[in-house]
Amino acid sequence: MTHSILVVEDNNDLQVLFKLLLESEGYEVTIAHDGKEALSILESTHPQLILMDIMMPDISGLEVSHRIKQKQNFRALPIILVSAIDRLQKQQLDYSKANDILYKPFNLDDLVNKVKEFMGASQFNSELISA
Repeated sequence: MTHSILVVEDNNDLQVLFKLLLESEGYEVTIAHDGKEALSILESTHPQLILMDIMMPDISGLEVSHRIKQKQNFRALPIILVSAIDRLQKQQLDYSKANDILYKPFNLDDLVNKVKEFMGASQFNSELISA
């Protein structure tokens, strides 16, 4: 089974970096260029994890994460936020209901390890649900 990740990032260079890095680890990667696109393709892509920038045009990653977690069938979907803002308020993170956050700049190994950690938990949860 291929593990799929939805990367939500408005910066083209980071889109390419995330896609190449995650595909080299064996993941199937879909790119959304902003929060609106992520929300519109979520149902058709059924990712097992979302990696999402916070600072995006129109809708912030915090708001997109909150909206996704409000959907019954996506509450358990792991969301890792990526932010250049290193001092987000706890209320903002709580509101988003995201599972974790990586602050830029970050080590690529840390990103891969975090993805692997959550993908393992995601697969375990999906096995429990289907059992």
